Amino acid sequence: MITRERLVEEFALLDEKARLMGSEVIRLYLIGGGNLALRGIKPATADVDVVVENAGALNRLERVLTDPSPELRTSRGLVIYIKVVEHEYRKKLGAYSVYRKLDPELEDFNLDVFVRRVLRGITLTEGIMKRAFIPNEFKGLEKLKVHLVSPEDIFLFKGVTSLGRSKDIDDILRLLELGIDFGIVLEEVNAQKEVIERERFEHLADLLLEKMISVQKILGERGLRSSGLDKFISSLEELSSGSEVKGYGPDT
Repeated sequence: MITRERLVEEFALLDEKARLMGSEVIRLYLIGGGNLALRGIKPATADVDVVVENAGALNRLERVLTDPSPELRTSRGLVIYIKVVEHEYRKKLGAYSVYRKLDPELEDFNLDVFVRRVLRGITLTEGIMKRAFIPNEFKGLEKLKVHLVSPEDIFLFKGVTSLGRSKDIDDILRLLELGIDFGIVLEEVNAQKEVIERERFEHLADLLLEKMISVQKILGERGLRSSGLDKFISSLEELSSGSEVKGYGPDT
């Protein structure tokens, strides 16, 4: 598992290597368990997921990850990742590559990189990028600009994964404890509607609604209730029926 400390160290080493290479700036948007681990919401993650804006950013990042040149030795030695999975860029699917750093002392470090869109799901919009920020841990990096996606956007990313992924339900419950502004989530749902093809969006909206109802039931079994979640579910039901959905304020 990858801890918060390991995550910070790895990005620092990659930034050091990028500086040695004279790389251009690479903007990364940290999503998934790595985002939650860095926030201290969960202790560790199995892999680290990032989104980049375009194929050019992916190519720059891949050069930094995979270049084995001995002159690129960092303060901790050579940093070399191997590519283990690749899906070429397609407009409707985005792109997806998995890189792995083999480490005999620590566990392997898996880095999943998405271009613009995450597995036919949520697309990196202007809203998501504007809400993201560079945390203090990464402000000293020169070439890698690592942004933390907002809790609301992580909530949405987690909300449209397969219903069988129980760890995503657990993460959604953690985010609810943190406090979620469902108005922002709903705003982004509507933004996604504008950039995702209709059939795919309808599928994602149905997934999101079903998962939110599951979370609502779990809360009920624990004697808990989220009025914000209740309103959000009502809004998703209106969206599924084709009605106009209006925004509302934070969870209460």
